[in-house]
Amino acid sequence: MQARTSFRNSLLNVGCFSPLKRAYSREVESLMRNYINHITKLEFLLAFKIAFNRAFTLANICLAFRGAGLVPLQPEAVLSKVDVQLRTPTPPAAALPEAP
Repeated sequence: MQARTSFRNSLLNVGCFSPLKRAYSREVESLMRNYINHITKLEFLLAFKIAFNRAFTLANICLAFRGAGLVPLQPEAVLSKVDVQLRTPTPPAAALPEAP
């Protein structure tokens, strides 16, 4: 992944995956309150599906993209969050002559 695009992903992480983490934690806590100390694959999938459906709502997804300045497209909002440092590329090293 390019460094200049990672900030967009972090905003999407906050907007989408952070709610998923909280929702999944609530599901696991609910299982623990019901004395389930070992989660099977099926229980994991059921808990994850519930958490996913709670976290990945249209509203959360739209807010994440809006927060990233991607929808509606706001180039100035996106570019203001980019930390670009221009630099002159290092020229390639000259080839050394081979020893006879």
